[in-house]
Amino acid sequence: MVLDVLRQARIAVRSLRRAPLLSGAAVACLALGIGATVAIYSAVHTVLLQPLPFPESDRLASIFRTTPQLRSGPFAPANYRDIAERAESFESIAALTGGVALLHGLEEPLRVRANRASGNLFQTLRVVPVHGRAIQPADEGEDSNPVVVIGAELWRDRFGGEADVLGRTISLDGESHEIVGILPADFEVPHGSRVFAADVWVPLRFTASQSAARRSNYLSLLGRLREGVTPEAADVQLKNVMDGIVEAFPELRGEQLRIVPLKSESVRLVRQPLMLLLGAVAFVLLIAVANVASLLLARGVSRREEFAVRAALGAGRTQLARPVLVESVILAAAGGVLGLGLAWAGVRAIRALLPQSLPQLADLQIARGVLVFALVVSAAVALVCALAPVWQARNGDPQDALRAGGRGGTGGRQHRWLRRLVVFEVALSVILLLGGGLVIRGFGELVSRDPGFDPEPLITLGVNVDPARYTGSSVAEGFLVPAVERVRAIPGVDDVGSLNLIPYQDWGNNFNIRYEGEPGTDPTQLPLVERRVISPGAFTAIGHVLRVGRLLNERDLPGDEMVAVANAALAARDFPGEDAVGKRFHTSDSTFATIVGVVENIRNVGPEREPRPELYFSHRQVSEGSTFIQLLVRVSGDPGAFARPITDALREIDATAAVSSVATMPEVMARSVARPRFYVVLLTVFAGVAMALAAAGLYGVMDYAVAQRKRELGIRAALGGAPPRIVAMVLSQGLRLVGLGLAIGLLASVVLTQYLASFLYGVERLDPLTWILVPLALGGVALLAVAVPARRASSIDPVIAMRAE
Repeated sequence: MVLDVLRQARIAVRSLRRAPLLSGAAVACLALGIGATVAIYSAVHTVLLQPLPFPESDRLASIFRTTPQLRSGPFAPANYRDIAERAESFESIAALTGGVALLHGLEEPLRVRANRASGNLFQTLRVVPVHGRAIQPADEGEDSNPVVVIGAELWRDRFGGEADVLGRTISLDGESHEIVGILPADFEVPHGSRVFAADVWVPLRFTASQSAARRSNYLSLLGRLREGVTPEAADVQLKNVMDGIVEAFPELRGEQLRIVPLKSESVRLVRQPLMLLLGAVAFVLLIAVANVASLLLARGVSRREEFAVRAALGAGRTQLARPVLVESVILAAAGGVLGLGLAWAGVRAIRALLPQSLPQLADLQIARGVLVFALVVSAAVALVCALAPVWQARNGDPQDALRAGGRGGTGGRQHRWLRRLVVFEVALSVILLLGGGLVIRGFGELVSRDPGFDPEPLITLGVNVDPARYTGSSVAEGFLVPAVERVRAIPGVDDVGSLNLIPYQDWGNNFNIRYEGEPGTDPTQLPLVERRVISPGAFTAIGHVLRVGRLLNERDLPGDEMVAVANAALAARDFPGEDAVGKRFHTSDSTFATIVGVVENIRNVGPEREPRPELYFSHRQVSEGSTFIQLLVRVSGDPGAFARPITDALREIDATAAVSSVATMPEVMARSVARPRFYVVLLTVFAGVAMALAAAGLYGVMDYAVAQRKRELGIRAALGGAPPRIVAMVLSQGLRLVGLGLAIGLLASVVLTQYLASFLYGVERLDPLTWILVPLALGGVALLAVAVPARRASSIDPVIAMRAE
């Protein structure tokens, strides 16, 4: 049995070596199709199919606060504690929140990602540090020793990877912390659309006022379900708990919660794009398979006489099919091996292109399950590619084949499947190219949206200062004011200002606004407003256009009545047809702030969404209580040349400050669209591969058709057929197939493009420009693919063609 298989394999290899061009083309097509499919399936496997790296991760669930306007919100400390105490369906519920801190104790001050977590977080996740211990519930007490657990990357890069770092003291925002543990490499906590990764983790502690807060929402909650409890059952139980909390505290009226598995919610935003990419590579693989099947079918037609002789000598259908099947297996195996190499290169390329906004793919690799998938795909490809020639071999009439001798065919059943395969390839290519073209058009629309300001001369940066040097509001007065003046004095700096949120970074700080005279019985029914805290110079630095009223200025002082500037979106939503200037809104039950001006909209939350209603407050009247300050600097000249002078100027004001995240505004804007750009790049590559495969398939089939009709074409030439007429005849036959494929593909695209709505960013799915350019482009490529065989047909020598007879 084994010897027979080896003998068949040797025969198949010799047979394939006699057709090196066909064999090479088949292997290349399969490698492209399998390589692209395995690379994207690796991403799908990593993100959607692999469990989270926590023991019994299926029992972990995210808990979100909901309101009529909010689907996935955080919780206030008091509500968190009530929920955690009454959650009978959970073993434990943990809380965490992100942030940054200034780290002292190294060679120079360093800004680090500092997350705060409840003492039971690591117990809930069942994560064990590689050295030392994790944060514990006892660490949350106000009288307990401040401790910190550090990440593996910080430990390796800043502490030399030495275990004796345990017990060492470092300063975080001016407070000493003892290092008690080192976390495993790549430790991170997914939660909804966020991934909590940090350099340091510190215990979550609350002051008395924070512990009592019911409307200060900033805590993300996750929990471990009790064994046997489903997320749906836990959702019902905790909803009853939340109803009781709302009943006890009417100011929470309208709030509720929802529970979802931690895994499913963490991949919600990337599931649809990944499935789109998987669908795209499935089309590429189908085109590749159709391409190889057509090549093998064409080769099978040319071997009709061989099959006929073998059938006449008594070979059964199984014996006839076996050589073709073995050849297909060898081609698929070679294509699979080469495809795995391309997949490995593709995975590396994906990781290189990966934006920070897609941390779910940071650990992308070809896992063992993906290798099994590649084996299954290769086997399926071998079977499918063998079906057409095998079917032809078992249904052909040996007498017909022997009667035809070496003349080749001019039509009939043996060519029908070839024509169908070409039409199939073209139709699939149209669908993929149209989808890719629409997504590319949508991305072009996205990045071309007017931000509402001139980003080119702007530089952004963050500064962390030691709170021990500044108390209360003196961060603004003691550091920010002199820092702004010092930076403004740099030659070439036109203006500088501070703001709590840099434009084009999609993170929110909002509140429900209640205008004077409106009831506040149900805060969740009040409209949401984005809250921005800025220094007056930020208006001119950004380039805000004042529509009416005035901007904030240095005369808006603490203790005075609070004032704010609204954007045009707020004025249009809340005061249509009215003047928003002079309108007052509640800052508490008995105090108000007044709108003193309205500015034009800018896209603070990025290009994917329309500008939201916003209010700007003066940093002097609103204390953020933060020691992290962000600056926006407008310069004349090359923005990149100002990074060092600005950093030096800030350190002249405070040598202990850590300057970070220095970037030009165009760089910030590019990062804001990094995720859709990543998808567009991959989709563009797949569309290009599909077009190339379709063109190659069309060329191969038409070239084969010309070779098979060599005698007929020679006779036509001998009887006076002019070369242009022969060229036109071959072109018309090829272009008819292309036209039919285009028509089928366009009709199918009308249905399939409706699933692309979320990727089009305002471009209509029946966008006329795309629907005209794609068929023209594919038609042009197809014309070139057909023109070469057609040209060859016109140059056939009648004498040589007739000699075979």
